[in-house]
Amino acid sequence: MQLFQNGFMVFWTPIVYEKHWKVSQEKASQEKEFYKKANMVVSVGMFSLGLLILGGKDLIFMLLSKSYREAAYVSPFLLLYPTMYTISETTVIGINFTKKTYWHIVITGVSGAANFFGNTLLVPHLCAKGAAISTGVSYMLFFAMRTIISEKLYKVGFELRRIYSATIILVCGTLLGTFVRSFVLNLVVAFVGIVAVMLIYKDYVPYVYKRISSFVKKNLICDDIESTTKCLNCV
Repeated sequence: MQLFQNGFMVFWTPIVYEKHWKVSQEKASQEKEFYKKANMVVSVGMFSLGLLILGGKDLIFMLLSKSYREAAYVSPFLLLYPTMYTISETTVIGINFTKKTYWHIVITGVSGAANFFGNTLLVPHLCAKGAAISTGVSYMLFFAMRTIISEKLYKVGFELRRIYSATIILVCGTLLGTFVRSFVLNLVVAFVGIVAVMLIYKDYVPYVYKRISSFVKKNLICDDIESTTKCLNCV
């Protein structure tokens, strides 16, 4: 999940700033529509990937030594870290565009404090699971603060109800994956969760599929990706 997170950040950061500073005032609405679509694509991808990994976590940890098997019941809430962080990278742009970057210190400080208190309350009772839950919850707070403050400074109009609904689905899956030791049940819940996410974003799923297909064709199928003419024929 962190590989996807880091890869996306390397790809997203230069594109979003280049697009923002080059766009004219007349095209501001088109620019914001681009940010909204990017947020939808990333949200569908990260929530689906998170649920997919959640459903197969027992198989993943079976590839490791037996001493790591118990970590399968610690990992679910940790999936919220790369998921919420990556999605927040598409919603935090208002803070950066308006150069009010001191908000990053405030957001990180509040999230860190929440994580500290969460660990203090949960670790004595749930041990490593408590630490994982505290981390997951603090990153949900991290996402919420980044998004709300960014929207106040630079209104884009992200469809937050969809994100919050998908987050609830992922949290339900992580709770089950943390406390219920049933591979079949976890797999079924993950599958149902992915279907639910697809229904939440049903009007964007075809767009997401089109963008991913275009990317794969352009970067993996073209013999010469540096040749614009050849790649345009593929896309």
